[in-house]
Amino acid sequence: MTLIPVPGRLVALIFFLLLVAKNNNCYSQTIVKQENQNEKNFLVRTKQFNEFVDRFNYKVNFHGDSADSEFKSKIPRDKLINSLFDLKDPRVDPNNERYSKKYVDEKTEFISEMILKNLSINKHSGKIIAEARSRVLLKGTPHVISIFLSQEVSGNNTVKWVINDVKGDLFNFFKSDTSLVRFIPPSSNETDFLNLKRALDDTDHLQYYSSKDYCPDYLSVFYYMINSKLIQFEYTEEIIYHIIDIPGWFIKVKEFNRNEMNSGWLITDIGKNTFDKFNYLKNN
Repeated sequence: MTLIPVPGRLVALIFFLLLVAKNNNCYSQTIVKQENQNEKNFLVRTKQFNEFVDRFNYKVNFHGDSADSEFKSKIPRDKLINSLFDLKDPRVDPNNERYSKKYVDEKTEFISEMILKNLSINKHSGKIIAEARSRVLLKGTPHVISIFLSQEVSGNNTVKWVINDVKGDLFNFFKSDTSLVRFIPPSSNETDFLNLKRALDDTDHLQYYSSKDYCPDYLSVFYYMINSKLIQFEYTEEIIYHIIDIPGWFIKVKEFNRNEMNSGWLITDIGKNTFDKFNYLKNN
């Protein structure tokens, strides 16, 4: 057989083309793997709060379909509930200085109780409280306040969100009376409460002249400030759900935006709770 000589330039060109083709093939494989992982992250991500509740209640799989026996055999409920926690919480990392054995034990107890008693969250419960951390402007200066909302059933059996309370440094204008010099004397009634004008002109300390049982209604103050244009609502920065629907416990849930499976709406805190909604809001 006669060998046909191949010019050196042609050999170099063939080698270059083979090298490029090999590298392109590797690059394509890398892209495919990356896309598959992104799809998996998106699939497992708890994308909506309602989806969080359905997964917590062991009602749906990662596709949003009803959780069947095959899914439940692969992923038991305790494992699924654990995946709904923020697994990057430093309190669950033994190597982190903020590690808390108390929190880890409480988390274990919580999951065990959910399984043992088959407890679930009522999606339309009035004991699901949404904390809308929002930015407002007071005379042009930005402030962050928390507006607390819960679900309420109206007369035609439809559910709506209603505002329950509001909190923030913006409302810390009620000062404590430390000097005990501001008061209305006991004999004031004999002078037709002439000193009432003096008390009401003392606008920075009006609460000093109130009953010891006086409790400021910040929501009414907030509505007044909105109506009188003293403050302007701009936008909501973050939502945190406080769930006290499960007897004996509270759960806090917020959204984590990160490109991994443990993302979306996740449990950021749990703890023992004996308060009703009114007292829970008052103490948090």
